[in-house]
Amino acid sequence: MNIIAGVCLLLWGVTLLRLGVTRGFGAELRKFLGVCASSRIKAFFAGLGITALLQSSMATTLIVTGFAGQGMVNTTTGIAIILGADVGTTLVAQLFSMDMSKAMPVFMVVGYVLYTIQRNGKFKNFGRILIGLALMVLALGLIKLGSAPLKQSEVLPLVLKPLDEDPFFAVLLVALFTWIAHSSLAIILLLMSLVASGILPLKLALYMVLGANLGGTIAPLIATLRDNPGAMRIPLGNMIIRMVGVLAVIPLVEFLMPYLSKLNIDHARQIVDFHTAFNIVLALTFLPL
Repeated sequence: MNIIAGVCLLLWGVTLLRLGVTRGFGAELRKFLGVCASSRIKAFFAGLGITALLQSSMATTLIVTGFAGQGMVNTTTGIAIILGADVGTTLVAQLFSMDMSKAMPVFMVVGYVLYTIQRNGKFKNFGRILIGLALMVLALGLIKLGSAPLKQSEVLPLVLKPLDEDPFFAVLLVALFTWIAHSSLAIILLLMSLVASGILPLKLALYMVLGANLGGTIAPLIATLRDNPGAMRIPLGNMIIRMVGVLAVIPLVEFLMPYLSKLNIDHARQIVDFHTAFNIVLALTFLPL
């Protein structure tokens, strides 16, 4: 229950931060996205920057599909934005893989002060963003603390063994959880915490990272099922790209593990590095195509 409560707090922190960004700076972000839609390279970096602020590639995808439905963005540009968005969300994961525990009280106090001094406006929403960040850092600590007793569990290895032996099932299971959570970032941070606690084996966690990347494409696709084909092509294209990437990388996970350990001996950081590298390689591969 402590772990589940930590996950709920993490999801609430992501939601609060996203709400602060969209309410306080949503119009500016939409205008910026429209201006940068003139070329694939600009579109890629626009998607990266906006997602780094929104903390959600899913939110960026929904904004872009809305533009596509109105004929403001074509499919090529839209997919370029989404490729940037997927890289942008990995940068946020990189940030949270660092020790931010000392910054958490500052975020919370300053965020609360800013939130309360203004009834509406940018200060209030910036305060909301800082409170969301503080809750996310606090949630990761709670998850790590709550999962510590599982190290002595005799049942957990029996539960994890079938997943370790069947990577496709592990990928599909985490894809389902990511769809339910509506946040691939939250699932990546959860995996990172469980690996840091010594609960989750590194190899299984790497397969699960692939599942989180795949699961993040489901909700935007379902959200556009009733829209016109122009809007639906973008999340569908993103899902196809993710699926090709996941199927290509699953057989290579064990081969890649020694190289990840050379980059960083910390297993939790290896999770985030793998997530970042996967999305960068996908972007470099599919952006020209």
